Amino acid sequence: MVEQVNPETPSSKRDNAILQLEIHTGLRAGDIVNLRLIDIDWENSEVRLVQGKTQGQLTLPLDVHAGAALIDYILNGRPKSNSPYMFLRSIAPYNKFKNGVFIACILRKYLKKAGLSHFKGDGRTFHGIRRTLGTEMVIQGVPVTTVSQVLGHRTSNAAR
Repeated sequence: MVEQVNPETPSSKRDNAILQLEIHTGLRAGDIVNLRLIDIDWENSEVRLVQGKTQGQLTLPLDVHAGAALIDYILNGRPKSNSPYMFLRSIAPYNKFKNGVFIACILRKYLKKAGLSHFKGDGRTFHGIRRTLGTEMVIQGVPVTTVSQVLGHRTSNAAR
């Protein structure tokens, strides 16, 4: 699916950054929508934010691929704007997306380009990517409590 993103246009640079960030952090779509420029700690390669769902502080490592995609978007794709938000609409007015539904539409766009259909319950969603990340972490031997923290769950029961 990510291979379908041709990051040559400003909007595709944004889409690539969003998808890379999701794949490597498992952030909720709503948290990606509300991500601010200051939420990226470039010096320590971390993403730091207050989650919308839990209101809990979350600090995650910024993967090199996601970081490179963010840099490319900020320098070469993000519209000139005084908005504090990372991801903006690609047409004026350059505001942030209203909610995670708009981010989910970006995912569906590239699923379709990859020839992957999407239907309710198939796991081809942003939440499905979160689950896959969590599952892969558990398979690799990461403690469930750590997986729970990375995914921003209040308790480790949610990660099971």
